[in-house]
Amino acid sequence: MTPAEMDPTPVDLAAIDAEWPLIAAELDVLDAEISLFYADDRGGPSPLDWRRLRRAEARVTRAATTAVRPPWHNDGCVPHRLAVVGRTGCGHDCEIVRCPCCGGEQVLHRTDSGCRAGLPRAV
Repeated sequence: MTPAEMDPTPVDLAAIDAEWPLIAAELDVLDAEISLFYADDRGGPSPLDWRRLRRAEARVTRAATTAVRPPWHNDGCVPHRLAVVGRTGCGHDCEIVRCPCCGGEQVLHRTDSGCRAGLPRAV
């Protein structure tokens, strides 16, 4: 394999970019857990240490519930051919759709109905 063949494709980079919020959230949990270990030297974790851990775990949960696939146009799926196969149950009528060609599934969040899961997050 040549070095050019080993480089990630645009689709690979889009997948990494899509998964980055989950990776960052998991790193935050790791940082919070490490701070709990060091807190033993100070007499034990404080309520703030525990709160930091809970908030980091909540970020992981939120990040894990969003789709980690790249946008449909990056992986060759055609949006108008997607079939609705279910609802998310989030209360905003968000849909789970499936591509008939590749079988991939993705959640389409309805921000127009008030669902905040599909909105970009500030870092």
